[in-house]
Order: sequence, then structure tokens, then C-alpha cells
Amino acid sequence: MSPNTQQELASLSSTPLHGVTLALDKTTNNTNTPFTLDVSFNPVTPLSNPKTAWTLTDKGERYESNITLNREEDCFQLHIDCEGQGTFQLQGNQLTIDWQANGTGPAHYLQTLGLSLFLELQGHLCLHANTLVKNNQAQLFLAPSRTGKSTLTTLLTTLGYTLTTDDMAALYHTNEQYKVYPSWPKVRLWPDSAAMLENHLTTQPVQQKKVHERFAKQEISFAAQDTHTAAPVTAMYYLNRVDEQPQSGNPLTITPINPSAALIILMQNSMLGDAYRGLGIEQSRIMALAALLQRVPFYRVTYPSGLDQLPDIAKHLDEWLQSEQAK
Repeated sequence: MSPNTQQELASLSSTPLHGVTLALDKTTNNTNTPFTLDVSFNPVTPLSNPKTAWTLTDKGERYESNITLNREEDCFQLHIDCEGQGTFQLQGNQLTIDWQANGTGPAHYLQTLGLSLFLELQGHLCLHANTLVKNNQAQLFLAPSRTGKSTLTTLLTTLGYTLTTDDMAALYHTNEQYKVYPSWPKVRLWPDSAAMLENHLTTQPVQQKKVHERFAKQEISFAAQDTHTAAPVTAMYYLNRVDEQPQSGNPLTITPINPSAALIILMQNSMLGDAYRGLGIEQSRIMALAALLQRVPFYRVTYPSGLDQLPDIAKHLDEWLQSEQAK
């Protein structure tokens, strides 16, 4: 791993993410988050007798990801081969990062897949979702990769919402509520989406840079926020982008999702894909998802594709969200 990557992670570790403090040295003492994870940068030795809990190959138009999760007793190794390459080894609350220097750094994979593995083993649901907060109410927006989830939720920040997580939301269930802690205040977008948003983010203190010289995505960083405070989840939305264009009027259709379909959608949009059986938590997790649906309403948001449509879609979605919050 390059010194610059270690410096970046050391800087980011000053900000907890998803309710977890990253302790890059033994002197870190943080009692303001539910968990502390001891992090080190060292070579990882392959497991001697591993069992494969999960494999995933995701081929998009602009990239390919290959992920393998192996385990041996209470030791887990998560191998990433994407724009960045490396391994996270998790054993208890000890996380070892072994990362190659010739691609994107481990930060994004840590705050999504790495933390999902740790938190799911602690009993916390981790969903492939972005979180928006307004008036201390968190809304989760779920969608498969490459469907514009990050672009739409970033656009909604121009209407008074705070984007607190990108790509992953970890749910904490306490006192009959589900809460979400913020992650690092940044989002990764493809160049066409980032270019469209430049005209809309002019009033916000954001920074924009290329993720890596070999990778086209742009990283937009927002102003720092209080990552020690969780917001209660009041609703979840499944973003359903379609090719059909509306004839006139409101381009949005927002409808409740029936419980059986909702459970399938949550399972399909969980961070670790099919890993839960191999982790030994599949049945308990299905029960936890069903309990979530009993407490938090889940809606399908159907809207037309096209970047030029998004400002109008964001406006109508904001109007609907405000009307729901006023009830």
C-alpha cells in the first residue's frame, strides 16, 4: 500500500463511519460510537483451509468487479478485485488491510463492503442504500448499481437534504426505532453525472476530484458533519428507473410495496449479496428484515431515465417527501 493511501485513511479515521470508530493505533479511545475497530496495514497470509462464503462478479459497461469472501473459523478474508485490489482480513474487532498500490485506494471498499461484513456479524442490517436526512429524519434510497441512485440523492442535497451515506446504510435497532449513523461525507459519480450536477451544487461547499488517474469516476466531498449522531429512519424508497417517458405532468409514481415483494427487494439490495448463508446468519437476517418492514414504510419510486429529467424529478420527489413528513 502506498504511503499516500495510508495517510488518506489515517486522515479519514478521525471521522467515525456507520457508527464505527477506526482505531489506527492502540491509543485511540472513543466512547461516542457503538463500535471500535482496530485497523492495521500489513500483508495478509492466505487461509490454510478456507471455505468460500461468497463470490460475486459484476460486469458493467465501464468496469468489472470480482469479490470473494473466504472464512476459516472466526477469521474472514474479503478479496476485492475492481478499480482497486486488495484484501480485508477481519477477526473479531481486528481489521488488517493488505492493498495494492496501483489502483484506487481501499477507503470506498472499507466503508461499504468491509464495514458491512463487520456490522452484519454484529447483527446490524447493511443495505445498498444512500441516506438523506432532513429535520432529523432519515430516508433510505435503495437501488441496484448503475441506476443513478447517487446522482439523484446528490441532487436532492440542493433542496435542503444532507447526504449522510453513499452506497451503504447500516441500521441500528434500538427502542423500537431504526437509526442510521453517517459515513464519510462524499459520493462517487461518473463524469456525465458530475458534469450535470456542477450547475446545481454552486451554493454548497463541495470539493471535486478524480477518484484515480486510471478511473473515470469523480469524487464529490461535502462539508463535514456530526458522524457521532444517528438519525431515525422514517421511510425507505426503492428507485425504479424506467425507459418510458411520461406523457405530461408529474414524472413520478410513488406506491407502497407489498410485504412479500419488499422482503425480496431488501434481500436483493443487501450489501453482501449471497454471503449470509455462508456466514451462518441467513435465517436470523430474514427475520430482521421482516421486522424492519413492520416498522418502516417502503415505497417504490418509478421515474423516467435521462439526466435531463433529474432536476424535475428531484423537485417532485422533494414535494412528496415534505408532504409525508408533515403528516
